[in-house]
Amino acid sequence: MRLTGIALFLLLFCPFSVAAAALGDFGAEAAVPAPGDPEAPVWTEPSASPQKSFHMSDPEGLALARALLESGRQNEAGQIYVLLLQSRIPEVRVEALFQLGQIALLEREYNRAVEYFLIILNRFPDLARVRLELARAYFLNENYEEARFQFELVKGGAGLPPEVLEKVDVFLESIRRQKNWTLDFGLSLTPDSNINQVSGANRECIATVYGLLCRDLKKKESGLGLRVNATADYYRRFSKDLGLRSTLGLYMTDFPGSFYDDYILYAASGPRYIWGSGEISLQPSFSKRWIGGKPYSESYGGRLDAQKNLGRLFLNFGGAYAENFYHNENFNAFLRGETYSAYLRPRYILTSQSFIQAGLRYERDNTADGIYGSGSLTYSLGGYYFFRHGVSLFVEGSLTDALYHKRQNYITEDYRIDSARRKDRLHGLYAALSVNWLEHLGITPMLQYNYTRRSSNIWSYDYDRHRVNLAFNFRF
Repeated sequence: MRLTGIALFLLLFCPFSVAAAALGDFGAEAAVPAPGDPEAPVWTEPSASPQKSFHMSDPEGLALARALLESGRQNEAGQIYVLLLQSRIPEVRVEALFQLGQIALLEREYNRAVEYFLIILNRFPDLARVRLELARAYFLNENYEEARFQFELVKGGAGLPPEVLEKVDVFLESIRRQKNWTLDFGLSLTPDSNINQVSGANRECIATVYGLLCRDLKKKESGLGLRVNATADYYRRFSKDLGLRSTLGLYMTDFPGSFYDDYILYAASGPRYIWGSGEISLQPSFSKRWIGGKPYSESYGGRLDAQKNLGRLFLNFGGAYAENFYHNENFNAFLRGETYSAYLRPRYILTSQSFIQAGLRYERDNTADGIYGSGSLTYSLGGYYFFRHGVSLFVEGSLTDALYHKRQNYITEDYRIDSARRKDRLHGLYAALSVNWLEHLGITPMLQYNYTRRSSNIWSYDYDRHRVNLAFNFRF
């Protein structure tokens, strides 16, 4: 089927909210045009010779288009549905868009189908039936990550029969078994209010018999950085349930002057086992870090990751171990050691446009000098909501308590020397606002905000930090 003129231009090239607005306000109410009304759709019979034109009401147009579609005449049905996009009745326009999406699926025009379904959801985000078709379009287009996300949201849809939810589980299992590659690439500008993570105090002093002996402390430094995140997962199947999962990641933050540049290269590969409602993988891993353009550290270890689906509840859990080494001999003498971690991250689907997510993470760093080693426990709670006009928001708060292994000497705020085991508490807030207006280009614009506040029983470790990212995530 070929769509011509303004309708094709709007549907394929405009941001979805703009295109939908150009096709009419979905919230408007109007009466059904009667047969013979000048505003009623005009249908030209393509097989007549000479051609005949006649007026029909919206219900008649829908009935005719449905009959044509059932008889396999997709092109003619599509032409009527395009005319019905001009209807003054919101339900008629929604039905026309939905059926145009179905026709696009039949013709294997999966990107076009995605655009039709998103136009509807951007105005009516709670239509689980439409979201189900959107997920199916992503699946057929082999965009498995987006399909997985949409299928999971479908589980929260109201009024869906049990057999539909069972089919959703079948799709989710099929995604785990069929995907070969997952490629994620993100590019963002990153204003940072405290790149060097210092307290902002001007100096610290010791009281002596000769008076105060002081030294200047580092000042907060801010800047605008460029961040690049790139991750590739490759899945090789050996049998129905067993395969190999390989991961390669590059994470770069670049600031002017290069002193605070931070680059991390990560690689892992190992066996992956899949069953009906979940999967598990075990990967030996390696990472290398550069700071300020110079090699900083290397880590060798392994990680275990697992997923389990329980109806609307999706569980992610696992753990990791790493041996850490530092290129600077002085740093290595104090900081070398092991890191252990474990995490649990449940996500519950509330509706077809929202979910809540909790997190629990434990991490222990053992260092050659116990002053620098610590154990920490992080709690987090967040939520996601898909609004009208293609806007979605994710917000998550976190709390981390860290206790260091060994006492250390420090200078108090009243100029004395004291000794204590360092205790830190970190409050974090993360928010991400994204839009799907560039979905037809495989790009997701996102505005991200990070806030961190660290409070310590050793005052010089206190700091707060604000970061804002204007990010563009690319899908390949």
